[in-house]
Amino acid sequence: MRFAPWLFALLSLLVVASSAYQLVVLLGTLWFRRLARLERRATDAFAPPVSLIKPIRGVDDDTEACLESFFQQDYPHYEIIFALHDPQDAAVEIIERLKLAYPAARVACVFQPPPLGINPKVANLANALATARHDIVIVSDADIRAPRDYARMVARPLRDPQVGVVTCLYRGVASRGLPARLECLGISADFIGSVLAARLTEGLSFAFGSTIATRQSVIADFGGLARLADHLGDDYLLGNLAYQAGYEVRLSSCVVETVVPRMTWRGFLSHQLRWARTIRTARFGGYAGLFITHTLVLGLLLVAAFPAAALAWELFLAGVALRLLAAWQTASALGDRPAIRNLGWLPLRDLLHFAIWLGGFWGRTVTWRGQIYRLAGDGRLSPEPLPERH
Repeated sequence: MRFAPWLFALLSLLVVASSAYQLVVLLGTLWFRRLARLERRATDAFAPPVSLIKPIRGVDDDTEACLESFFQQDYPHYEIIFALHDPQDAAVEIIERLKLAYPAARVACVFQPPPLGINPKVANLANALATARHDIVIVSDADIRAPRDYARMVARPLRDPQVGVVTCLYRGVASRGLPARLECLGISADFIGSVLAARLTEGLSFAFGSTIATRQSVIADFGGLARLADHLGDDYLLGNLAYQAGYEVRLSSCVVETVVPRMTWRGFLSHQLRWARTIRTARFGGYAGLFITHTLVLGLLLVAAFPAAALAWELFLAGVALRLLAAWQTASALGDRPAIRNLGWLPLRDLLHFAIWLGGFWGRTVTWRGQIYRLAGDGRLSPEPLPERH
């Protein structure tokens, strides 16, 4: 083939670049382990009063255990504010039961927020923020389970006034079913690896719903929560707006757990596509650049095109080895033992992830909480009208 040398060189270069990315992930895990050691040795007594804000809607089998972990914080002065839409929400019963079990906890529930935009979670947050007693607020999703030193660890970096947002990594805890296990494996092996690589190469300019610790004054500086009200990726955007306002976004060494419920294959694919399209609209360049992270697929393309070339197989095997090593080290740094046990499913996860990444380039609709929305080019949401019946 006339252009075979050029194609071989191109595919080989892509595999080498992808392998280099896996090396960066490995370096990122070393950086994170060092951060954890430094923060464990910290002796400062910075522990200002904080407001823990929990937006919540509905319950599942793990909701009570997740919420209880916030009643058990080893922290001197804090309040918990649960933000709900409906006073009849099933979560209210769980909250009332936990209040009886922990009578010393200062707890409040706020309901029926005034309309703020398309995203109901942001309206809930704004409603809770209006009642928060303290300047430092720590927001986390309802499916997050936190260690006892969580509030202390994520509040501590805010002693530096230049730090505007603190966020933290998370590991997935799956119930039954292969789709849920693949979802959790993807958190450790894909998402967290990309976060550590980004932190090492360019720094953080965004946050995650697992934790957003900030000050009310920081939120006011970037224009308030109304700026998030029509966006699906509100957690990402909150961190990014603080970054654009001149604040530092810092990663804590605290690792929380997110409980992934049992899901069907259709639910798995729908969730993955939703976030792929959300990331695409938020950071198109970064999303396109994820192509280089698909080490297994790029290696397979190389050996499929040049099966007789020894160098192709050497590059392929080296890339796959680095991919497995990076995934193992990331899961190990998170303390994610289930992900380590499930590494045998990583090739299937990688192939699915590549297909989902490709699919994320097309389509502007996402399904969230049973409602279909259309994503605008800037990431804004608008309800998708139902088709007319004739």
